[in-house]
Amino acid sequence: MSPAVAYIGPGAGFGIVTSFLVFLNAIVASLLSALLWPLMLAVRFLRRRRRELRASARRVIVLGLDGLSPRVASELMDAGEMPNLSSLGQKGTFRPLGTTCPGISPVAWSSFLTGVNPGKHGIFDFLAPDRKRYLAVLSSVKTGESSSRRGLGPFSKQASKPFVALLRKGTPFWSLLGRYGVRSTVLRVPITYPPEPLDGHLLSGMCVPDVRGTQGSYTLFSMTDPGRMTGGLWRRFEQDGEGWSGTLPGPQRHDGTDAEVRLTLKKGRKGSWKVSAGGAPLTLTEGGLSDWLTITFRKGRGRVRAIARFLLAFRGDSPELYCSALHVDPFHPAVPISHPVYFSKYLAGMQGPFATLGLAEDTWALSNGILTGEGFLEQAWAYCEERRRMFLDTLDLNRSGLVVCVFDTSDRIQHMFWGGGTGDGSAVREMYRRMDGLIGSTMERMRRGDMLFVMSDHGFTSFHTCIDFNRWLLEQGYLVLEDGVETADTSFAGVDWSRTRAWSLGLAGIMLNIRGREAKGIVDPSDAPALIAEICAGLLEMATPDGTTVISAAFPASEIYSGPYTGQGPDIVVGTREGYRAGWGCVTGGVGPSVIYPNDRHWDGDHCHDHRLVPGMLACSTELAAGAADILDIAPTVLSALGVKPPDYMEGRSLLPTSRGEPGR
Repeated sequence: MSPAVAYIGPGAGFGIVTSFLVFLNAIVASLLSALLWPLMLAVRFLRRRRRELRASARRVIVLGLDGLSPRVASELMDAGEMPNLSSLGQKGTFRPLGTTCPGISPVAWSSFLTGVNPGKHGIFDFLAPDRKRYLAVLSSVKTGESSSRRGLGPFSKQASKPFVALLRKGTPFWSLLGRYGVRSTVLRVPITYPPEPLDGHLLSGMCVPDVRGTQGSYTLFSMTDPGRMTGGLWRRFEQDGEGWSGTLPGPQRHDGTDAEVRLTLKKGRKGSWKVSAGGAPLTLTEGGLSDWLTITFRKGRGRVRAIARFLLAFRGDSPELYCSALHVDPFHPAVPISHPVYFSKYLAGMQGPFATLGLAEDTWALSNGILTGEGFLEQAWAYCEERRRMFLDTLDLNRSGLVVCVFDTSDRIQHMFWGGGTGDGSAVREMYRRMDGLIGSTMERMRRGDMLFVMSDHGFTSFHTCIDFNRWLLEQGYLVLEDGVETADTSFAGVDWSRTRAWSLGLAGIMLNIRGREAKGIVDPSDAPALIAEICAGLLEMATPDGTTVISAAFPASEIYSGPYTGQGPDIVVGTREGYRAGWGCVTGGVGPSVIYPNDRHWDGDHCHDHRLVPGMLACSTELAAGAADILDIAPTVLSALGVKPPDYMEGRSLLPTSRGEPGR
């Protein structure tokens, strides 16, 4: 599998920290917290007295509903199917929320939490270009091993240590709140892995890997090979007495082999089945999603614990057992997924195991036919219910400061069940109604002095046709393949870089092959502006055979981004029309046979289009200032509500009425 296909496929890398070290760190941190608690209270009290504004809220709640469309929500509100959101809007505010360019989740949520444009936080897509190797890498996380010498003098030796680093730049607004004594609880906000320290608690969201180091790879056990499966692995089931057995691969060892455990499936009582993987068996029924099973892998001298859920089906007499991605066990985390490190253990102790994978809903298993639509929805709602309990418990316990929680079930269901090109799929409508119920449960827990924001990072539209930007660049003469090469599956295999001037990677970006920046660059930097203008003009003329234009905008990056990291992003950002999106292959460096071709995946809704077509949604329990709202406005608004003056580098504005932002005395 490709090492970094992120949202469109698995791959991330996984630096393992032994469970013993995590447990030891948790104990030490807990003891220090207990000993220093009186001092921390005093410091927090003094910091609160330094706030520059008069707080208009004692507690701010931000409920993030990834991908919720203001258009669909408005239609359902008018039909009386979202009464809680209607009530919130009538008492306070309901309006569209401008998203980032492009309107892609890691980009938008990074701007949400920092209050700056991508040129200042460095996240432009799910994937980033490795300009030295012409490969796709994850934009937000880097994993690897660092080397150092350990020991004294002649007894020292070279040793390697795994690391994981957050690549997003900028300061989350909850970190600024902590400087003024305002505590925060942040649950599953994207692009918070690995977790950064804050005054409060944080559970990481999007980009948390599974224990294999991918962004989510399932395993299918069956007696016959299903062929190539994107996003999953196949393992053969062998008849074993009255049951079946196979080998479940886990994390990679230092020698490149996989740690493995033996998995068995046996008949139980009254039509049930028992599945086990080196430990106590778990009961499951045919066609139903199981509970979590804890699985322990041995890796060198240490152990790595994972959790997974199963779904059993039969084709005749032959079983097919779906095993979800191997989630990091929150009670024994092999990588840091929370701050403090014991926070995930606390949550698991309170409610049991829960999904930790950043992209938990298994869209690839549905696309490959391994999960049915019903099975996928059962899984998605099970994960959503885990997060709902976590969020509502937090609201009951934390009566002041900031509480933020992002739910991404709304995004995944719209991707897979958009339906009819207008978002009228029954699963989508049911999702909006359930999200309204979540809004209602949140409103029931509000107290005097609370301020509630319900928001989405972007909206949605249809995706029926793919565009292969690399094929277009090839046909226009900007990209050149080696002699005899006609197509490339991925990673620009067969591209002649000595003659290539432009290349496309990711969901909305085109890069120039600039001399001195790319490893084999040929474009003189002084010629770049004219070449960018030429490509942008050509893109706007791209059309289907019947003359329908498919590109609504092509933005030179210098016109839409500003800041020290602008040069790390694409040179051109492409905005497609409704229904059209970058094709699956070109996103990771493929060059297919056609520029425009049908999208044949189950994935029929999307938001990686012209960002003006997919605004997010904003509702608030208080009336906000008039005028358009942008996702960059959320951070300064929350800071102002809690009495903290937004820093000058933030590019948004506080949406609170002027009287709410008076300097404190």
